[in-house]
Amino acid sequence: MADEPFEKRIERLEERLALISSYMTSAIWKALDQAYEPSLNQRDIRCIVCGHTGKRDQYVLKIDKCMFGGGRLERYECPNCDCIFGPLKYLDLDEGFVALDYKLLYTVYSEASSTETERRTFHSLSPIREATYLNWGCGAWSRTIDVLRHDGWDVWGFEPSASVSGQHIAKSRAELSTLFDGIFSNNVIEHFRDPVAQFREFHSRLKQGGKMAHSSPCYEYAYSFSRFHTVFLLGRSPYLLAEKTGFEVIDKVRDGEYVNFVFERRCSGQSQ
Repeated sequence: MADEPFEKRIERLEERLALISSYMTSAIWKALDQAYEPSLNQRDIRCIVCGHTGKRDQYVLKIDKCMFGGGRLERYECPNCDCIFGPLKYLDLDEGFVALDYKLLYTVYSEASSTETERRTFHSLSPIREATYLNWGCGAWSRTIDVLRHDGWDVWGFEPSASVSGQHIAKSRAELSTLFDGIFSNNVIEHFRDPVAQFREFHSRLKQGGKMAHSSPCYEYAYSFSRFHTVFLLGRSPYLLAEKTGFEVIDKVRDGEYVNFVFERRCSGQSQ
């Protein structure tokens, strides 16, 4: 190996690093699965949208396997609001660990460009020229902000997880120092581990009467093979979530896999 070309040594080291990362990820989640399984039948399981609480056998279970090495994915269909949420092993994690988990994911994985879909979602807000808008979870794989700003819209981005740079993109909440007329996202809403708290944050960042649009195929039980997808807003759940947090659903579009809900800010956002 001493005579091995430098480029070949780097390639071999990168391959070994990727293998170690995959091994450690699988080992962590396998251990969590074994730790969680004995306790699940005894737990009071609380819906993260409506708050309905019941035992494991009072929910319809949805079982999948994580394509990113995250092991068994057990989710729960809420009989009260229709959302599907879980797995508990991911919902129970602290924010610091989740942030690291996302950063590790994005060293080896990136989404396909979603620029056109995000533009469609943005325009569902019926934007006006003098207003300011925020692309929540804008990612590092689309040109949405550059394209919309080139078109004359005052659009900013927020991306705390993926490696992204740009003078119009905030990487932390502390950098978001103004109220917005509108917020939009694509393929983000299914990642919320506490959708009620997140919608209340949106409420606090929008001007009175402001609107937000969140598009995702996960208003159906789709793309369930990822541990990062923790809530699927089926049936009544988008409307109940809006009601709990000071919003009203004012529009929805279903066009194949493109599903988009538009919400308008109403009252205080602290009900229930």
